[in-house]
Amino acid sequence: MKKIIFTFALLLQTAFLFAARPDQTASASFENVKMYRQAATSTEVLRALKSTDQLAVIRKHNANWTIVTVNGQVGYVLTSELTLNKNARNIAMNKASRKNTF
Repeated sequence: MKKIIFTFALLLQTAFLFAARPDQTASASFENVKMYRQAATSTEVLRALKSTDQLAVIRKHNANWTIVTVNGQVGYVLTSELTLNKNARNIAMNKASRKNTF
């Protein structure tokens, strides 16, 4: 029974780790930002992003790379070439958290 509970808890944590956060979006900082299959510039380029493309941020891979999705396609983009978008939900959450601080 302990193994089943432990396995379920581990699966649940893994699911939350890899779940995309719909409130976290980004856009390319300039035209023709490359989205790669893996976190290296020597790997296959999946597409060239436009500054108007809306990217859903999945998570930061490391200090240099961010995993994103665009139109259902998952890839890696250099973090330095992304601009995080502020949206109404993030702004509201920030205001609420400031009210509760002493």
